[in-house]
Amino acid sequence: MSDTVARTARSKGLAEGRRYAVAALTGAPRIAAQVQFDASHSYLIRASAAALIDYFAFDLADGDIVVVGDPYSGGSTPQVLTFLAPFFHEGELVLFPAIRAELADLAGEYPGTLHPTASETWQEAIRVTPVKLYRNGVLQRDILRFLLRNSRAADLVRSDIEAIVSALRAAGRNLDTLLRDRGRQAVEGAIDDAIDHGRRLVGTYLSRWNGMERAGATTIERIGSNPIALKLRLSAEGGTLLADFVGSNPQVAEPYNITRWHVRGYVLVAAVAEMLDDVALNDGVLDRLEVRAERGSIVDPILPSATGLSDLVTGHAVAGLVRAMLQGDGDGMAPIDGPAPAIVLFAPIGSREDNPPFALDPGFAISGAGWGSPVLAGHRLLPSAEILEARDGFEVLFRERSPMGAIDVLVRNRRGDLEAAAIVPQRSGHACGALVLVEGDRETPLDCVTGGPIPDGALLRFTYPRYAGDLDDET
Repeated sequence: MSDTVARTARSKGLAEGRRYAVAALTGAPRIAAQVQFDASHSYLIRASAAALIDYFAFDLADGDIVVVGDPYSGGSTPQVLTFLAPFFHEGELVLFPAIRAELADLAGEYPGTLHPTASETWQEAIRVTPVKLYRNGVLQRDILRFLLRNSRAADLVRSDIEAIVSALRAAGRNLDTLLRDRGRQAVEGAIDDAIDHGRRLVGTYLSRWNGMERAGATTIERIGSNPIALKLRLSAEGGTLLADFVGSNPQVAEPYNITRWHVRGYVLVAAVAEMLDDVALNDGVLDRLEVRAERGSIVDPILPSATGLSDLVTGHAVAGLVRAMLQGDGDGMAPIDGPAPAIVLFAPIGSREDNPPFALDPGFAISGAGWGSPVLAGHRLLPSAEILEARDGFEVLFRERSPMGAIDVLVRNRRGDLEAAAIVPQRSGHACGALVLVEGDRETPLDCVTGGPIPDGALLRFTYPRYAGDLDDET
């Protein structure tokens, strides 16, 4: 499924950004196997699948594909949809192939997935509550039409949905072959064994902290507002980690809120980052973590709180705090977080009906090791200068590593007059890199922008920091 999406999706968010995850779930639901490219998806396919299975209880048939895209129905950030396809074998419901993917645009106040000043979720995207996209194998055209009519990038969204459906259909055929060759009992036994193995493997890894009880806190910096307090009590017993966020900041009227399903992924990856490549992600791994939070807090918000910066900012703060607390007396755990500038560009709002946004990401923050991006940046591919110019209309004037280890990039807009939504995260009172608009002798920092103009011929200068030690030493 993962390879099919990467090869057939048209949007660069999926094909290059790897902003998706795939899984096979049992009916409980339990994750039998999952492939993802960043931390944000860890618990979210299971949570979204649970919302779908509960909503369509006793109303699922062979050929159905059901969809949900709602931060408050097992989701996280806006414009991310989970597609679930019940798989039947010999008339019985056995497994659920699932794909969770970020689409290019699903309404919202600004095109794309970035709205750094949103105060409620409807400013970021429409809420796609559980719907059937396919019923008994037949496309429900009214549902597809509803999704496409609420997108400024209808052709792009349509093509990505087609790629996702193709991957789910292929997964069903492969599962059918597997069950016919091996038998249902053997397959279900293998799933149980894999989950048990994951539980034991991660339990053994986490047992190094058995008996630990630590308390810590950090802040999430906001431009022009008071910092957000994040408090954590961390304990471990029996190879299970408990992260208690009680006492953290109440939810805010800005998109820094992070849903309770989402925050679990960042805690888990922060705890087991060193073994992520050695363990298959399944329910046995997920069950080794418990998270507590207060309803209405920054880590468990209530509708309609906006959540769009939870991946770019809040998740990094959560992971950084967990890593610092687990490190204790100098266990040598490398930092895995690394916020970086982000910008989404589009034609002037209201200028045309079809206005597909695109994220311009010509570089990346550098990890503490100094050779690649931090773990939380996922597995995104760095586009070449030729691709950026031919496809996105931006000429790369230079892209190089500075003496301090940061990546500096200068690009020229050759696409015509544009507008942008942009954010440069803050940490410890410092900007995490820089994003500057250059027009002749005039330089304008784009620290937090919604709908700001990017004229034709203007320059954009990106600075992506290196995350090694204090931020003071990185920029």
